[in-house]
Amino acid sequence: MGRRGKLTSQEFHDFANVTHAIIWQGVAAVMAARISIAESHRVCEQTRELLAGLRRRRSEGRQGRAWRERRPLRSRI
Repeated sequence: MGRRGKLTSQEFHDFANVTHAIIWQGVAAVMAARISIAESHRVCEQTRELLAGLRRRRSEGRQGRAWRERRPLRSRI
């Protein structure tokens, strides 16, 4: 691979700069992933609430139809 021995001062600083940049790229990626996960959890919860409301309205509608006369969908008044 590479040569063995001590790094020069410039080589050490170049290596340190690259390592530092890679670490911060990882930090930024983790932060973006956490934000994305939090947003998806929020959207999932909103969807769950909407579906629960829809199911509740549908079940209320079915209970009301038991005693009401159903009109065809395209009937004219």
